[in-house]
Amino acid sequence: MRRFTTLGLLVILIFTYLLTGCSNNKQAAADSSQTIPSLTIGTTMKVEGINIEDYYFGILQAIFTHKGLVKLDENGDFIGDLAKSWSTADGQTWTFLLHDGVTWHDGFKVTAADVKFTIEYNIKHSVEYRSHFSLVKSITTPDDKTVIITLSQPNPRFLVNLLVLRTLPQHIFSSVETPATYNDPKAAIGCGPYKFEKLDTNAGIVTFKANTTYYRGTPPIPEIKVRLFKNSDALYMALQNGKVDLPYTYSAGTDPIYAANLAKNTRIKLMNISNFGVSKALLFNVTKPGINDPQVRTALSYAIDYNELVRLFAANNGSTPTAGFVPRGTPGFIETRPLEFNPDKARLLLDQAGYRLTGSNIREKAGQPLSFELLIRNDIPENIRLAELLQKYFANIGVKLTLKTVDATLYRTICDKDKSYTSLLSRTTPWGMMMWAGMGTGYIDSRNIGWSMVSDAKFKDLVDNMNSTLDLEVYKKHSADLQHYYAENLPAIPLYWDSFIQPYNATMTGWKVSPMYGILNEETWYNLQKIVP
Repeated sequence: MRRFTTLGLLVILIFTYLLTGCSNNKQAAADSSQTIPSLTIGTTMKVEGINIEDYYFGILQAIFTHKGLVKLDENGDFIGDLAKSWSTADGQTWTFLLHDGVTWHDGFKVTAADVKFTIEYNIKHSVEYRSHFSLVKSITTPDDKTVIITLSQPNPRFLVNLLVLRTLPQHIFSSVETPATYNDPKAAIGCGPYKFEKLDTNAGIVTFKANTTYYRGTPPIPEIKVRLFKNSDALYMALQNGKVDLPYTYSAGTDPIYAANLAKNTRIKLMNISNFGVSKALLFNVTKPGINDPQVRTALSYAIDYNELVRLFAANNGSTPTAGFVPRGTPGFIETRPLEFNPDKARLLLDQAGYRLTGSNIREKAGQPLSFELLIRNDIPENIRLAELLQKYFANIGVKLTLKTVDATLYRTICDKDKSYTSLLSRTTPWGMMMWAGMGTGYIDSRNIGWSMVSDAKFKDLVDNMNSTLDLEVYKKHSADLQHYYAENLPAIPLYWDSFIQPYNATMTGWKVSPMYGILNEETWYNLQKIVP
């Protein structure tokens, strides 16, 4: 099993950085018998347009066409992307030097001004990126190759937030006032190893072509197609029949219910990749009545049969989590109390909180039933199955759970913008667990993505101390206290921990694994080859 030090804390907390990014050496031509003329990727990720607000097309951009300043290598350490080096003396002023010879797909030169424009444009137009870059005070570009970012306070973890930067061409987007509706082909122009060719909505295919002017040299795979499937059954049938070379979902593996049959197919191999996110988590909006009581949330945690969830949804390729939320193996992880299935204890806690059973078998307090709504996406079948189990678990202790099933677009609007939900079912990604102050704080803190909308003073002090300290040992102490806070207050309940199961075409070798994007990343394009019999 692969392991990644995805926090890269030792790297982040060094005061001066001078790391060299990817080499400019041209890729040697592969033997023709090993060359892969075209790669086909299957996905159930829903691409609706090529604008920068389309979530899943944005993932494809990050993988194929666009570049940020930095990225993570296979070990989870920071390396250069557009930046060939960077430095900071105090964690507050960051200087990045860009690679030479990088051009946009339409031939214009990539400059420091593009990077400055992109960050400022995202802050203006995107609620999510406004959170990621909330500490940015100013950006200056003394020349075409130098970007200086000054933060409002020292933040040694700033590189983590830069991992989601997808640099945009200023000469195109400076005149685009509504990026969510801008679906002109120019919207997909980047500076990465592949160029966007076409989105064929009728055929359900997104095509990318190798960038022949890329500064590292032309990628050896001339064409990559992403086939869009409406459901997992159709996707895995295509994989079994050799119509696609691998399935892919950002920050997720193959549902284990499919993996057993895939393992029998000699044309397919399975890779196991460590997951430093939480595959399924129940997150509470702690500002909502009833659910704002930590004792109620703790009672709910005892109603859940974690062993059953591991068996049904991770095919025993997982484990029962601890109440501290952060997955085991994360740098800075500490053991908190294990989550436990104990319905009798759940009932006792609800009795102590003043919620009594009524004739309808729903608990009430002061005439108010203990009932809340769970927001789930309708395009993820396992989430629907899991939500129905949670509904059953909570009914067993006298709590009514209502399911609100919506499409992915509305889901993101509700959870990221209007915050009208009481609870939601979601995964957390490895990057998501790193962002903000790390340890999942971005999902919990009301000042960031804040799905749990936590804003009490104790929590904010922990986060602020984690975000500002330059001392690794101090960071670890505060992060340990934070995990104890999670265990005591349960703003989110991890439902199980697991690893990613990644199938792929057995005739190919050379896959490289990124902690951010799995086996789809730039190093894979330069290393993937056919296996010669």
